[in-house]
Formats: sequence, C-alpha cells, structure tokens
Amino acid sequence: MRKPFYGWIIVGVSFLIGFTESGVFQNILSIFMKPMVEEFGWSRASVTGAIAFGSLLGGLLSLVVGPLLDRYGPRMMSFWGVLFMSLGLAAMTFVESLWGLYLFFGVGRMVAVGVLSLAISVSVANWFVRFRGRAMGITRIGDRLGSALLPLMVQFLILALGWRMAWGTLGVVVFLISGIPALLLLRRRPEDMGLLPDGAAPGSAAAQAGGPRPGNGSEHAGGPEEPVWTRSEAMRTRAFWALTLLNSLIPFQQAGINFHLYPFLTDQGFSEATAVSLLSIVALTGMVGAPLWGALTERVHIQRLLAANVVGNGVVFLALYWAILSRPEGPWGMGLIVLLASLHGIIHGGRNPLLPVIWAEFFGRRSLGSVYSLANPFYFAANAIGPIFAGYCFDLLGSYAVPFTFFVGVFFLTGIVSVRMRPPGPPAGHPAGPVG
Repeated sequence: MRKPFYGWIIVGVSFLIGFTESGVFQNILSIFMKPMVEEFGWSRASVTGAIAFGSLLGGLLSLVVGPLLDRYGPRMMSFWGVLFMSLGLAAMTFVESLWGLYLFFGVGRMVAVGVLSLAISVSVANWFVRFRGRAMGITRIGDRLGSALLPLMVQFLILALGWRMAWGTLGVVVFLISGIPALLLLRRRPEDMGLLPDGAAPGSAAAQAGGPRPGNGSEHAGGPEEPVWTRSEAMRTRAFWALTLLNSLIPFQQAGINFHLYPFLTDQGFSEATAVSLLSIVALTGMVGAPLWGALTERVHIQRLLAANVVGNGVVFLALYWAILSRPEGPWGMGLIVLLASLHGIIHGGRNPLLPVIWAEFFGRRSLGSVYSLANPFYFAANAIGPIFAGYCFDLLGSYAVPFTFFVGVFFLTGIVSVRMRPPGPPAGHPAGPVG
C-alpha cells in the first residue's frame, strides 16, 4: 500500500503558517486602531503607515530570501520567521509611542511578507504541478481561517483584558500554532525525498507529462524537465513585467479595502461586534473560495479565470459599499449585506491562490523563489500605498467614497491586464534540466 504523498503534509504546515501570518494582516491592526488612536491621539493615516513600513521592508527582504528558498528550502527560514513575527506582536504590549508601533508591528509584518508568505507559495509550488491549483487553494484556507478567527479572538481580548494584553496573547498564539510544525516537517522539494511532484509514480504518464493545465499557454510549466531562469533573463521578458504590474494592482486595492472596511462599518453606525462579525464572514467564505478557485485552475485558462475573479469582485464590492451606506431597514437589509459580504469573501479568498500559481506556470519550479521575489518589492509597495491612500483620503475628506470608488476601477483595470499578458518562451541559452 502506497504511503500518502508527503506533499500534503507540506500543504498542512503551510496552512498553519498562513493561519498565523494573518496576525499581521490589515484587518487585525484595524481592530486595534481605534483604542490605540483614542489613547495616543494618532491619526488613522499614521497607524496605517505601520503596515506600509513593514510591507516595504518585507518586499526588500524577500529579494534576499527568494534565492535562499530555492537553494536551501523553507524549513529554518519559516521557523525563524514565525518566531520573530511572534516576538514583534508580543512586544506591542509595551508600545508607548508611534515609533514603537512601527518597530514592533513593522518587524512582524516585514517577516510575514518577506519570508513566510513567499515560503508558503514556493513550498507548495515545488511539491505540486498537476494539482498545484487545488493544493495552493487548500493552503490559502489557512490565512482565510486566521482572518476569520483571530479578529474574533482579538476583539474578545481587547474587551476583556485591554488592547495591550490582546497583543501579547496574539504573539504567543501565533508561535504555538505554526513554529514547531515548520521546524519539524517542512522540506524543500519532493526530489529531495526520492519523490516526484503530485506523488506521481516513476515512469507514469503524470511523471512524464507533469500534468500541464489546459490553456495555460506555457509548455514549460511542469514535468521532469523544467527551464531554469536567472533573474536577469526573467526581467528581460514582457511576461515578467506584465505579472509584476498585475502583482501591484491587486494588493493596492485589496489591502486598502481590507484595512479600512472595519472602520468604515463602525463609522456607518454598525457596532464593533457586528463589524468584526462581517469581517469574519468575509474570511470564512474566503475559505470556500480558496479551494474552489484553486481547483478551477486545473480546468480553466488561468488568465481568464483571474480576470473573471477581479472583475466580479469589483461589481460585488461596489454593491456591498452602497448597501452599507444605504443600510436598508428590516431584516432583509442586513441579509443583503451579509449576502454581498459572503460573495465578496468567496471571490476575494479565491484570488489568493491564483497569483502564485500563475507565477509558477510562467517561470517553473526551479527558479520560482528567485523570480517571484523580484516582484515582491512592487507588490508590497502597492500593498502599503493602498491603505495609506484610503486613510489620507478619509482624513482629508471625511469619507471613504473616493478611495473605494477608485479601488473598484482598479479591479476592472486588473482584469484587462490579466487577459492581455502572455507567458514567456524558454530562457535563451538555458535548456531545461531535471529538477533537483
């Protein structure tokens, strides 16, 4: 009897890392924002800047981490990443000034985006080719589940113990959940354990073909023979810059909405408990969306799938925004908001596995960490600018109308970029070689 494929253990550990990584997501800091602003008198834009600070540093850090992941694998880097992220969160207990927020939360955010997020994507992409979409989708349930449960825990702790003890507890929980599993169980590639991607048997059709997905446009995405890209070669392709643009547009609107949805809801008269519950609905339905959209990558052209995702999200979020503003009376009004929040969650959560899959489709497994990390400074710069842009607009205009409408336009622009980009050909002078 064949043993279960070890790649699914990699997925399980990556799931746990994603769960704890959500401890430095925008929606967590947004829950802490109001009590901290009330105590220290900071502006919303200045608090939002901590996300930007950590994101920008994380993008730069990933330039170093990416090649190391390709060479050494994710085990030790993930363990130390979880440890430093936990310490940063726990240290927030002692914050007394704005620089402390930027230092402690910024370090946690930096490690999460510069090490852990990249390690998750590279690890799963290395262990799967044919089933990469579904594996990435299952993995991304972790950060959706964390985004659903950790805000509820944080809100409870703030009300029961105060915001300082809530930060300390969050740091301890983060380490206990994923630090030890990462150290014990993560491995670099299946070839290091005498295995093949997807658990394929040697000599089987799946092992020979690598299970390419229909219509992905790249004949180099999988199989035992894969291209090796240097960073300079990748940067000379149109595909790299098209993907980098896509990798910048998505986090710009995504982070801006995620961070400011909670204060927008409370500004419109929703209680803190209701606002957190709606955020949890978005996250929980995202748990459905991640594996659903991930599995669809095995059947549908991934660029068209991503375009449908972002355009659909733009329509749904616009409807959700107007429903929250109008607050229709009666139970059906709240039911409409819950329905739209659920649809937003399904689409938003489904987008998370699509980006790393499309990078792996275009540039293969062997150089994924090196090439994918090149786009991270752009990704996290946009991730930082989106919340600051929305926060600045609110401080200036007293409303989220301008930034939220602008984000909807970015959704549609992203769809156009997605369908128009094309995958690269093989790197010149670098024939494909066996993965190892």
